[in-house]
Amino acid sequence: MRWRFVWPALIVWIALGACPDDEPPRAPPDKPEDFAPIQITDQAEHILYTYMLADGSFETVERASAVPAEARDQVIVVDTRLSPRERKSGQVLYIADLKKKNEDGTYSYSLVSRFKFERDLVRDPSAASGVLPPECAELPPSPRDRVIMYATSWCGVCRAAAVFLEKEGIPFERKDVEIDPAAQRELACKALKAGKRLSGVPVFDLAGELLLGFDRDMIVRLAGRLRAPISTPGRSPQPGQTGSPAP
Repeated sequence: MRWRFVWPALIVWIALGACPDDEPPRAPPDKPEDFAPIQITDQAEHILYTYMLADGSFETVERASAVPAEARDQVIVVDTRLSPRERKSGQVLYIADLKKKNEDGTYSYSLVSRFKFERDLVRDPSAASGVLPPECAELPPSPRDRVIMYATSWCGVCRAAAVFLEKEGIPFERKDVEIDPAAQRELACKALKAGKRLSGVPVFDLAGELLLGFDRDMIVRLAGRLRAPISTPGRSPQPGQTGSPAP
């Protein structure tokens, strides 16, 4: 069974297994023995494993084997036999490394300040995992015969970029991320896959290379990867969503 949550719901609820203690968060004590020990194995039936996806959301599974390889180095684990007070969930999180087993078949874990963990994820959530969310599983491949330009109707730079592509004879398809939910998801997934943070439009997909912003020289260089021939500069495409050389 899997559960999926969007940040910060995990820290507030499921990753902690319940509501935090009434006590205000404090720095964890120096002595690890002050915390309830847990044992993590592939066969354990009382452990929940929560890992972070590239978009900042979380997924929780019931088996260590269900955690993707890309996310196994930093997994929040919850022993459901312990109450939130017993594991002091208001103060720390149990973070396991599932990449390597110990000689006895268990996995190592560490106690991490809950505040520090949350703070670091807020600063750079995508650094926690390269696992793409499920909706990105069916991401279509980048076309090789044209450039995809993600834009909006009110973006002046986008209009200038379209004029430039037309003048250079570079075939392109314009997708409006403001009115097209599918284009929004497609762009978000491509950015996650490329490990890039979106900050505005235009964004260009040039044969699989994601380019943020309007960089004329880079567009011309990357357009050389297209299988479709580049037409003579100055020839405008036919009106419509897709730019292509006029006959």
